[in-house]
Amino acid sequence: MRLSEVGGDCRGGTPWPPRSFRLHYVGRFKGRSGRGGGHGVPPLQLPRWAIGLLIGLFALQACNRADEVSRGVVVVNAPQAGEIRRVLASEGMEIVEGQPIAEIAILAPRPRVSPSGPDQKQSSAAINLQAAQAEIESARSEVVRHEVEVGRLTSLVSSGQASQGDLDAERALYERAQQRLQKAKAAAQQAQTGLVTARQQSLNSPTAIPSPAEQIVVVNATATGTVSALNARVGERVSAGQPLATIRVR
Repeated sequence: MRLSEVGGDCRGGTPWPPRSFRLHYVGRFKGRSGRGGGHGVPPLQLPRWAIGLLIGLFALQACNRADEVSRGVVVVNAPQAGEIRRVLASEGMEIVEGQPIAEIAILAPRPRVSPSGPDQKQSSAAINLQAAQAEIESARSEVVRHEVEVGRLTSLVSSGQASQGDLDAERALYERAQQRLQKAKAAAQQAQTGLVTARQQSLNSPTAIPSPAEQIVVVNATATGTVSALNARVGERVSAGQPLATIRVR
């Protein structure tokens, strides 16, 4: 039997066997005379399925060797940027695939929420109260100024140095300033009442549960083997894709 030009590709790389080979099973046994006079033995013949089985075994052995060569180390990277909170493995430790290696805290930015509901009412009431208080101070200053001017003009009118018309006009301004001051005080009182009411509503409203400021991500081993190197340290900031551990695959 003869088998020629046998080749195969077990892992998509170099075909096995790398060279063509021929397997010859041809033999002839002659007698002592060496001229075919003795009892001859028929040539050794193998069935095709046996030859195929041998070739398959050789190819399987070559694939296993290639697989052993390709298997080496596996690098576990950080899935996201964050801060190392816990390290659950150590160098030289035997781990299995899926076993936690470290925990990373992913810091999530807090959403900017505009005030609404009772908080917005409380803020508006506080602004109104501040404006009313400022108006009171301005009106009070105006009242004092016109009050002083009325007193000065009264003395001048008595001495004949000012007219009664000037004094009457100043008194009218004084009364107008007094009315402004009273309105400012009433507005401040109303703003104060609104602020108290808004604060009470804010206290009675249900408190919203704040969303968590961070998320914990667990980094798991991607292969079974031995931790040959560990680059994760507690409190260290890592970026996405940064190597955290190296696993030597069994």
